[in-house]
Amino acid sequence: MNLLGLRTGPRLIAVGYIGLVTAAALAYEIAGRPESVETAMILADWPGGIILLLFVLYPLALLTGDTGGTEESGFSLLNPLFHGAGALVNVLMVWTVVTFARHFAAEWSRSH
Repeated sequence: MNLLGLRTGPRLIAVGYIGLVTAAALAYEIAGRPESVETAMILADWPGGIILLLFVLYPLALLTGDTGGTEESGFSLLNPLFHGAGALVNVLMVWTVVTFARHFAAEWSRSH
């Protein structure tokens, strides 16, 4: 089985995107979360970060009884992990759409 096949480019782009967003989020966290970069960090993993919040983190907070509401101060690795996970959700969404489109095209060509 050849791991470096024809689709190596898209995989490298996906891994590079996730790594770049995670590294940028880590640099953002180390810099003390400057307000001037906050919008860029939100857009870097949008809409995956929003989906992660709505369908994973908020229900988890409700189940555990976490009141939240307090912004933690100081350095935290949770912020870079959250942005990296949002980027991963984006990659998985694109992968799903491309896989569905390929499957649909194959079924279309078989039926006609």
